[in-house]
Amino acid sequence: MFTRSLIIAIFSVFLCSTPMLAETQILPPPSLNKAQKIFFYKDHLQGIGKGSQLDYGLKSTTTDDESFTDKIELKVTNVISERKRDIEFNFLTGSRHIDFSPAKSYTGNPVIIHILERDISMMSRDTGGWNGYFRNRIRDSFKHPVHVKDVSIKYKGQDIKGTEIVVTPFIGDPNSENFKLYVKKRYKFIFSDQVPGGVYRIHTQVPSENGEQVLIDEDMTFQKLTPGA
Repeated sequence: MFTRSLIIAIFSVFLCSTPMLAETQILPPPSLNKAQKIFFYKDHLQGIGKGSQLDYGLKSTTTDDESFTDKIELKVTNVISERKRDIEFNFLTGSRHIDFSPAKSYTGNPVIIHILERDISMMSRDTGGWNGYFRNRIRDSFKHPVHVKDVSIKYKGQDIKGTEIVVTPFIGDPNSENFKLYVKKRYKFIFSDQVPGGVYRIHTQVPSENGEQVLIDEDMTFQKLTPGA
């Protein structure tokens, strides 16, 4: 039986109050569902060698003049063991750059957590809400995702297999009056073992209240792997 304190420790990577990455990770308890295991515990960087760089593109489209395209780079600086790596980040550029600390002995792909930490910070800024509240709601939404299904995606001109996870963390939230803009926000994650780094796409959308317009659309997609020397 897993106690509340143990569950909190297990999810420490996504529960910490600052955007830092845990240096140790715990194997998932068998009671977790498929979405939770893929998101929190899968070794997405399996086979990615020292000196390799993963490139992602981020496209943000809004109804105002703040739309942009930018890039995210993850570099594996050392392979500690089969499942653990040291990783450095170049997360966006110019005024949008976020100086995330290097990850040490990390299992998984930290781009997932970093893109969500940015997302959470923006929601907190816009609403005056607490980062931890949004973070916990997103984490908890993986207990009951909208769907988890097999999908076919295009990669290098070929159809490959992936897993799509969709969550809507704020629908039905008892405190939604405090952040009406984001109540219907939808998060879509696509993972694939056939894509280097395991993460193919992270796509978020904020619809208008009547659902007829998308107010904020942000789409991060995998671009390429540059192998280490």
